[in-house]
Amino acid sequence: MSEADELGALASLAVKGDGAALSTLCRRLETPVYRLCLRMLGDPSDAEDAAQDVLVKVVTNLGSFEGRSALSTWVHQIAVRHVLAVKKSRAEERSLDEEAFAALLERGLAFGARLPPTTPEDRALAIEVRLSCTQGMLLMLSREDRLMLVLVDFLGFAAGEAAELAGVSHDAMRQRLSRARSRLGTFLQAKCGEVNAATACRCERQVAGKRAQGLTGSRLPFSALATGDLGMREDASLAMAELEALRRVARVFQAGGEWRAPATLRERMQRLLPTVLCS
Repeated sequence: MSEADELGALASLAVKGDGAALSTLCRRLETPVYRLCLRMLGDPSDAEDAAQDVLVKVVTNLGSFEGRSALSTWVHQIAVRHVLAVKKSRAEERSLDEEAFAALLERGLAFGARLPPTTPEDRALAIEVRLSCTQGMLLMLSREDRLMLVLVDFLGFAAGEAAELAGVSHDAMRQRLSRARSRLGTFLQAKCGEVNAATACRCERQVAGKRAQGLTGSRLPFSALATGDLGMREDASLAMAELEALRRVARVFQAGGEWRAPATLRERMQRLLPTVLCS
């Protein structure tokens, strides 16, 4: 049975009153919903709040799901509408445009140049810098453009599905996706050492400045959510090949694997709907 069929079957059982099926369904949906919210809002805490709101809407409106599309598509439609309507996240309020972001990177390099080289123990901090930096780059985009990039390049939806989820025409979707890829690709080529070896910026060279701002080994919000290999990529030429023609911008953003939902999201859902969700 495919994943889509499994989710559909769980939904059917849940609508009939099967509490265990509803709990399993909610657990299966937590990470994909949270993943979208985090990529769109940029702040782990705000993303958790948004994911909770989306999951509550899914659970309380499950009876209205008619099966005309895959359950995952229906859930993502709810999530898309929510993240486009919710107020600006804390990360979005602090977001920078390309010029300001570039200046921030230059200040970080200048600060680090005055201090001793980073040590092997700084590796975890460098990984956190990379994950938070790429997320910050996403926030340079408008929500509408960011959504297209997240749906197609990060979450793997086909172009037609992405347009349907966002409620826009295919032409509008293609324009937004092209604009997002171009802006991020141009910025990465100009500033990111993983993409262009000729540039000075490297994640480890930003560690000193970030540490001065409060980054510590016990406070790594993005690293705590990442899955997969978190090793730092050393082959810049490989990254450049992957970004050829600005078509694979997502590779840089997914170097640490995809995000997973924090355990606290499940705990919050259990407290919020104790009579609906089984433990």
